[in-house]
Amino acid sequence: MKIPQKVLFLEAKNFLLGRTVLIGAIALLLFGCYGFYHGSQVIGHQQQTIASVPTVQQAHLQEIAEHGAGKPAGSTAYYPFFYTTNPASPWAGFSIGQRDVNPFSLKVKMLAIEGQLYDSELTNPLTLLVGNLDAAFVFIFLFPLLIIAFTYNALSEEQENGVWKIVRTTTGSIGAAIGGKLLVRFGMILAATLLLFALAVISLGLPLTAPTFQLLAIVLLYAIFWFSLSVLVVALGKNSAFNATTLVCVWIFLCILFPGVANIAVNRSVPVPEAAETAIRQREGYHAKWDEPKQPTMEKFYAVYPQYRRYPIPDDRYSPGWYYAMQFSGDLESAYSSEKLFGKLQQRQTLSERIAGFNPVIAAQQSLNKVANTDLTSHIRYLESVKAHHRQVREYFYPFIFENTPTEDVNWAGYPAYRPNAYVNETIGGGAMAIAVWAVLSVVASLLLFKRNFIQIKDIQNA
Repeated sequence: MKIPQKVLFLEAKNFLLGRTVLIGAIALLLFGCYGFYHGSQVIGHQQQTIASVPTVQQAHLQEIAEHGAGKPAGSTAYYPFFYTTNPASPWAGFSIGQRDVNPFSLKVKMLAIEGQLYDSELTNPLTLLVGNLDAAFVFIFLFPLLIIAFTYNALSEEQENGVWKIVRTTTGSIGAAIGGKLLVRFGMILAATLLLFALAVISLGLPLTAPTFQLLAIVLLYAIFWFSLSVLVVALGKNSAFNATTLVCVWIFLCILFPGVANIAVNRSVPVPEAAETAIRQREGYHAKWDEPKQPTMEKFYAVYPQYRRYPIPDDRYSPGWYYAMQFSGDLESAYSSEKLFGKLQQRQTLSERIAGFNPVIAAQQSLNKVANTDLTSHIRYLESVKAHHRQVREYFYPFIFENTPTEDVNWAGYPAYRPNAYVNETIGGGAMAIAVWAVLSVVASLLLFKRNFIQIKDIQNA
């Protein structure tokens, strides 16, 4: 089926002169510009805070050392905080994900670590699906509405105005006429997608590397899915009101209702009582030691750090070595719950990704967050790095504590520096495949419906 260039030209001209096109394009452009600005502002403020951490850390340790002068290091070691940061990737401004609810900077003491990690709830990925009005929000939630506005009346408007009867009698191919209308709209949608994405690249300063092109691939696949879905509804041959209502209802279902139901299903399928259990066990493991003999606590500590057995710990009075061994014991007693917690969170993430196979909206959002390293998995990696850093800090100061070194003789800034996690280029093949499969299914169903309607038209003409 060859579509004449004259038909395409006239259809494009009529389409571009429509008020819907102008209003929709301007509205999307305005929302897009605000989304780019908002994303850059949120991530910019976070990066400014992160950049100030070294100065704050240095001044803090200096103040602690000055106030602790003349005291043993074990007494002073209770007070200092040690800062960690989770720098944003260059693509975080495009898809903020969970960076606005999960802490991007944590300060930890030498005390038991488990009670210090969870300054905010580790939320299920589906709960935060509708979030900031960033670039991802514009493409995931607003762009489909523009596609619906472009396509819902592609054929029904002319049928309702009586123009379609003239088209059927004057054109040599009904398929060419339908194809021309849809091809023009598809071209406009692709052009709008590329233009808006180019503005995002410029506004957010996205590097022209593989992750940026991964974002583009997801956005294009997602736009194709919504166009094919809109064409499927148009192919039913109903009136404009039916098409618009159906497509908006589908949008509400896929973007709002489905994620809400899926969130309930995930919470019930993978409950996480370990979140509270970890904190309780850590606190109980710590507080109970005040009323227990000191030797059992020290034996647990010596099992991991036998080199400190040679330092005597008095059983009848307080000592810094016992205090920090008690803190470490609290972590040991909550370690199993902590491990189960992280395992359950990963199970939730895996289940959410499986559910995303049934909803291209969720698949697209999760894929964008993965590329930007703003998803739950990325935050878990950050928490694990904080725990590793906490261990390094403890092990650096333990010798000073057990040897009762004076505060002024300790190099408080000499502990191993925290090393933020590097960017992880996660695979998005599963999400992209899910979107592509649903797009292909919509295209096949549309072709079957158009073929059936085309045969019916021919039958009417022959009659």
